[in-house]
Amino acid sequence: MKLIEPTNFIEEEINKDLESGKAKEVITRFPPEPSGYWHIGHCKAIMIDFETAKKYGGYTYLRMDDTNPSKEDGDFADSYLADLKWLGYTPKKLVYASEAYFDGIYEIAENLIKSGDAYIDEQSAEELSKSRGTLTTPGKESPYRNRPIEESLKIFRDMKAGKYPEGKVVLRAKIDMAHPNMNMRDPVIYRVQHMSHYRTGNKWCIYPMYDFAHPLEDALEGVTFSLCDMSFEDHRPLYNWVLEKGWKKPYPPRQIEFAKLNLENVLLGKRYLRRLVDSNLVLGWDDPRFLTIVGMKRRGYTAQGIKDFLKSAGVTKADSVIPLSALYYHIRNDLNNIATRAMVVLDPLKVIITNYDKDSEEIEIENNPNDENAGSHKALFSKEIYIEKEDFSLNPPPKYNRLVEGGIVRLKGAYIIKCNKAVLKDNGEIDHLECEYLPNTKSGQDNSGIKCKGTIHFVSAKNCFKVTIRDFKNLIKEEYVDPMKALEEGVSLKELLTPNSMTESVAYAENFLKTAKVEDKFQFMRKGYYCLDKDSTKDNLIFNSTISLKDSFKVK
Repeated sequence: MKLIEPTNFIEEEINKDLESGKAKEVITRFPPEPSGYWHIGHCKAIMIDFETAKKYGGYTYLRMDDTNPSKEDGDFADSYLADLKWLGYTPKKLVYASEAYFDGIYEIAENLIKSGDAYIDEQSAEELSKSRGTLTTPGKESPYRNRPIEESLKIFRDMKAGKYPEGKVVLRAKIDMAHPNMNMRDPVIYRVQHMSHYRTGNKWCIYPMYDFAHPLEDALEGVTFSLCDMSFEDHRPLYNWVLEKGWKKPYPPRQIEFAKLNLENVLLGKRYLRRLVDSNLVLGWDDPRFLTIVGMKRRGYTAQGIKDFLKSAGVTKADSVIPLSALYYHIRNDLNNIATRAMVVLDPLKVIITNYDKDSEEIEIENNPNDENAGSHKALFSKEIYIEKEDFSLNPPPKYNRLVEGGIVRLKGAYIIKCNKAVLKDNGEIDHLECEYLPNTKSGQDNSGIKCKGTIHFVSAKNCFKVTIRDFKNLIKEEYVDPMKALEEGVSLKELLTPNSMTESVAYAENFLKTAKVEDKFQFMRKGYYCLDKDSTKDNLIFNSTISLKDSFKVK
């Protein structure tokens, strides 16, 4: 296989193995357990697996590592297929471990018993835990450790036949109870579970432990490089032991670890997200404030923006914490290139064009100035329009280039208007503005010679409708940069949450937005990026605020 110029330490290690002959090709796998929804941390692992294999002309399997029927669900597995497609990756093959490899793993387990490398233990879960020892003291050997091979083999087969209840017996690897790595102290490799599996039903009542099944699945699959995060580093000796004792074939897969993705003020722990969902503190797993893939899709994030962000974060072994603004930068950058422009007034102020005597007239609004193929759409200019309240001031600050009494401003795609009078309510608030338009100043046809510094957006009263806007603050309070650490230190989950992190308001939008479809993305001019939410109805379109137009983050 052709070597590549490496850009990270994983590729350097792969090159070494290819050059030495330890590996013949680059085959990777992404092996999720279908027990929850993917989040942005999974996106990093997915990207590393698929992009690494692609660089070397290899390929990647998607493997459902469904070895624990008590946690797994087919709906999660189905969501993974949709998420992977959305991210733009196609696996070489979809494999369900429970269907493809359980027979082979069972056979290898029997062989380990026959070779004296595994035994049946009848200690209770409490006794097993106590016997493991500590980081500074060795474990204690089980009284069943040296039971006859034939006896262990018979019991193991009886376990498979359903003759033992859960928790009564387990199969353990026989390694070293004094090993400095706790994972190597005769780990449990099979246990009894009498429950229906979402794929195999009641075919099995014994299930391999992940640390035992995982390396064997890699080997049976033909994987050459098992790329995983640093939490698996301490498990690598066991990974290698299982392959040495159970696989016994040349060119076994090699495990290489990389640092997890850590983001400031972001909670990714699945069990905590589940608590938020179950407590009805969020809209669900796809809450736009979650960095689950389904949540990010609903918020309006793009797959390309996420991948650009992850690429910029790099692949290292060292942990680092990345500011959330770095993700926002790349999402904003991608949306700028693809989002359709629309005029939406979030805080309306009525304007009457006193000298306009037509019913209305069409104007042309380009859909995206960065895409020459994006085309345009029609909007209207009419006697009554709405502008943003912030685009008019009775007492303007210095360098204010928007509308003031006696001043002028250009309306996007339409005319220059001059404000003659602000009509006030009895309480002193502005009721509406009386303005006049300058006839020879229409955009694209202006021959007036009038210089106008400011341009603002607007909607025509004859060409707008009410929409609901959902705005979001970060779910986690700013002071909790590392929310997982805060939880470990005793801070309650509810205390972490930003109060009123989702708010709703009403805005006036151009009529062409009535044809928007769920997850369609728009730039509301001068405001930010928005995405149509799935909660929308025919009579109430809901747009999620994706991200603002500007931020202070700078790419290095």
